[in-house]
Amino acid sequence: MFNNVSNKSLIIILGALLVLSAIYIIVESNQGERSFKTDIVNIDTAKVTAISIFPRATNHQEVRIYKEGNKDWKVKLDNNQTANVPENKVSSLLGMLVQVKPARVAAQDKSKWPEFKVDSAGTRVEVYEGNDKTLDLIVGKFSFQQPRQMNTFVRLNGEDEVYETQGFLDMAFNQKPDNFRNNSLVSDDPANWKKITFTYPDSSFELVKNDDHWTINGGRTDSAKTAAYIRTLAHTSSTSFVNNPSDSELGKAEYTVTIESTSAGGVVLAAYEGSSGTIITSTENDGAYFNGKQNNLFQKIFIGRGHLLK
Repeated sequence: MFNNVSNKSLIIILGALLVLSAIYIIVESNQGERSFKTDIVNIDTAKVTAISIFPRATNHQEVRIYKEGNKDWKVKLDNNQTANVPENKVSSLLGMLVQVKPARVAAQDKSKWPEFKVDSAGTRVEVYEGNDKTLDLIVGKFSFQQPRQMNTFVRLNGEDEVYETQGFLDMAFNQKPDNFRNNSLVSDDPANWKKITFTYPDSSFELVKNDDHWTINGGRTDSAKTAAYIRTLAHTSSTSFVNNPSDSELGKAEYTVTIESTSAGGVVLAAYEGSSGTIITSTENDGAYFNGKQNNLFQKIFIGRGHLLK
């Protein structure tokens, strides 16, 4: 009889332990789901119509990137001006957001926000699909992980949890409006170029491609020097913009470089002497004006013939 009682007691105790274990596992599982989300970004990139960024670089003043019409992207500048944004830049931003996947929970308490810069010091990113805000993310500080991996701390606005995720989001989103603009002056493939005409106040000359060689007045140029110049010209870009130049500053171009191409008709680069310095334009980037002094942009484009000869 004693053995029967003992067996019954053991069975009851074992059953109670199993029930408690099951309850513990369920509770812990639910807590884990609440504290660690596997996906914190849920946006449809095809439906995104606007991105609002509040970066440290602008003292958290809004940088608004929005879709105008069906495909054209714009960024708002000062004085109610706007500028073109290349679609590939928008795709890159959205691609980085979609790839945000939490690797771990770094903190679950508000007191830790300043440590990871996901408080008011962070860069806030809002994504809109029509009138619906589908993402409100705070991008905080980054950390360097071996081997050669950059991670970023992020937080969903309105939630306490801080997540560590792969990628260097700060470099992409903590930027001023000009960094999102179309900053290209030339982006054509130089393999399609057949002639480049240099028109200057005191002289003009043509760089002509004959078979696989470039010539000036029928004589071959220095192949290495010419290749270096064409390589530079083919990827000319700048983030130093001149906003709202006056009509008088854009009267007549002092210098022009005209690229004749078999692909898209070519590109014309023009330089004007403005009141604040040289202004450079490109027919490939309509409405954009560049500072010719910044990073020697003028000298890189408008070279003399001696620069190409042996």
